[in-house]
Amino acid sequence: MDLLEKLEAAEGIRRLIALYAQLLDSHRYDEWGRLFSEDAAFSVGQATYRGRAEIQREICGMMQPEIPTKHMLVQPVIDFEGPTRALAWTDMAGLVTDEAGIARANIGRYHDRLVFEDERWRFAARALVIAGEERPAGVVESPGG
Repeated sequence: MDLLEKLEAAEGIRRLIALYAQLLDSHRYDEWGRLFSEDAAFSVGQATYRGRAEIQREICGMMQPEIPTKHMLVQPVIDFEGPTRALAWTDMAGLVTDEAGIARANIGRYHDRLVFEDERWRFAARALVIAGEERPAGVVESPGG
């Protein structure tokens, strides 16, 4: 990949990661589900969901439409494995609100394997590691400097 191709791909990946949070928080679950490849995997805690349909059903089923949520993401670190494959690491804070304001928050890091298919970047594998939890086997640690 030349520099321009890397910059274009990185922007597509940043867009994917931002849409993940915005679509989920807006309860736009069908659009959110299409951010994953058909055979994607999503791990959170001790659970791993496989396939776009199961990921959408399980993760979106955790959302409570009457309770406002906000996923805050920082700039991802992106490493390319080729023109159609990449890894990304994104720190996050997940906020849940109530009438008095922020009721609780989680912090953690998304560890992503990404694939370019059908003219867009998608999640092939996503693992959310909450702060204080151990990184599951097979989940790639973020790179060093």
